[in-house]
Amino acid sequence: MNILVVNDDGIQAKGIHILAEALKAYGETYVVAPQSEQSGAAHSITLHDPMGLKKCEDFMPGVSAWSLEGKPADCVKFAAFGLGIKPDLVVSGINDGANLGTDIMYSGTVSGAFEGVILGIPSIAISTDFDHFGIVEKEIDSLLSRVMAADILDSGVVLNINFPSAIHAASRGIHITHQGLRPFDHAYEFDGEKYWAKGTWYPFINDETSDVYAFENGYISLTPLKTDRTDYDYLNQIKAKLNK
Repeated sequence: MNILVVNDDGIQAKGIHILAEALKAYGETYVVAPQSEQSGAAHSITLHDPMGLKKCEDFMPGVSAWSLEGKPADCVKFAAFGLGIKPDLVVSGINDGANLGTDIMYSGTVSGAFEGVILGIPSIAISTDFDHFGIVEKEIDSLLSRVMAADILDSGVVLNINFPSAIHAASRGIHITHQGLRPFDHAYEFDGEKYWAKGTWYPFINDETSDVYAFENGYISLTPLKTDRTDYDYLNQIKAKLNK
């Protein structure tokens, strides 16, 4: 199996090293990651600017790695069409910061995985709470073992996985979840010259089957996501009303 590892935190990030090391057991592992942090890049791609590429000879024994002056989605595209890698699996992460609920819309980590699905490749996105890699280091091997053995990879689906909140030292297991809501309370601070984005997530009650609930209550959440954002129920309502 050829495995492509990408992220949005950049080639030097701790999470991508943990992930690549764990994935080596499952096949030939390649890393193509942004040269600099691209958090919040969502599914943006580079169209009108050149992209530099650097081979990272000292990334990790047994792993071929490159840094690219681009976005997470660029990394997947370039791996496939620029480097000629033919991945059987794309895994994005491990992100320093959860990607849950509404966050998914902004996430470069999740979008890197979505680019894999767009190319017809089964893909996984993995995230953890901010600076909460201790739980990842303890549980990533068992998590990957369960996911790989379960025969749940699908070329049309991103498996979005989040480790529990930092208040938990260990997980209580895996919950299969739907995408919840995690609204962000935006604020902007003026430093005398420019504005800086600030704020935090404000409390929002999610049901027990949501990714946000699982994250907050000590579970690893696993949410299947698709690129098709069509609201089919509403589509049928519109058809019924407009076709009268």
